[in-house]
Amino acid sequence: MLLLTGATGFIGRAIAARARATGRPLAVLARGRDGLDAHARVAAALGETARGIDVIEGELSADGVAVAPAALGRLRERVETVIHCAGDTSFAPQVVEPFVAAHVNGPVALLRALAGGRLQRWAQVSTAFVCGARSGTVYEHEGDVGQAFHNPYERAKLRAEEAVRAAGAACGVDVRVLRPSIVVGAAPSTAGGNPSNLFFAFIRLAAALAQWPGAAEARLRVAGAPQAAFNLVPLEYVADATLVLAEHPDASGGTFHLVVRDAPRQRLMAAMLAERLGLAGLTLLDAATEPLASPSSLERQVARMIEPYRDYFLQDLRFDDAVAAAVLARAGIARPTLGPADVARLVDVALLSESRSLVSPPNG
Repeated sequence: MLLLTGATGFIGRAIAARARATGRPLAVLARGRDGLDAHARVAAALGETARGIDVIEGELSADGVAVAPAALGRLRERVETVIHCAGDTSFAPQVVEPFVAAHVNGPVALLRALAGGRLQRWAQVSTAFVCGARSGTVYEHEGDVGQAFHNPYERAKLRAEEAVRAAGAACGVDVRVLRPSIVVGAAPSTAGGNPSNLFFAFIRLAAALAQWPGAAEARLRVAGAPQAAFNLVPLEYVADATLVLAEHPDASGGTFHLVVRDAPRQRLMAAMLAERLGLAGLTLLDAATEPLASPSSLERQVARMIEPYRDYFLQDLRFDDAVAAAVLARAGIARPTLGPADVARLVDVALLSESRSLVSPPNG
């Protein structure tokens, strides 16, 4: 059996749907929140996918893992693989140490609690941005190389990788670390979906501008780093790759970048979006040399939207994924791309999700 944490979040939902589509026996660890118990939250988040899933009520926190002894015993008897997706994605937590401790202590406690049962493999979903404030090419084998960090989130994810690896080595559990870049896809209104929601919100805003009277003369200037890579990766690829790498024998003990290896430069990405949306006035400025002079109210709105992710827009990184690509190719999963057809599909997903939101309430 596969145990998934974070099933009600952005990436976790996609992994759960794909696991169930293949008939894979699946248990999920979830907590009650906002007046709903764990079963109700999972049902609300996953819809029909929730049918047949074994929902275990529990929580990972700075204090460790809280699961009823009977449920924990059942998991020890059945779970062979864990995919750990749960985590707080806040960039600026009010209190840093408990935030970091929750990322570290919770999964370590769960791994230790399940070790000695049927557990063989643990897949830790981290982030490619544990590289911190580096530039240039980042390789999969690199971890702590003395880098500075943009925020406590990056530091917490790297510490969690290190702690889970150490716990796995001590307990005889095969730990694999998966590092996606900025994941985009149809996203729920949860914190984990914020980057995707932000990107799609920008697409919808630009699409609306393209429909305004006088759109041919309209301009929308955005500050960024035109020559830097636009490090997005499709949600579907991340979910499929995670399920493969969590259990493939060739992935044992590995660290894997889940990325678009040859991601387009930001200037090209802006051009592809402008062409697809029919908005000739969409322009990407170089924040280092071209200050946004006399911004319009719309341009100020966009600047506020992207402010939490400003550091990532200004960072020039290339993530090497040679190890991940080799294993995934053997499993029949090709590297993702971000060409014009892929961008057109993302635009369609963004606009479709907007139309759906007009007829149904967003998932919590």
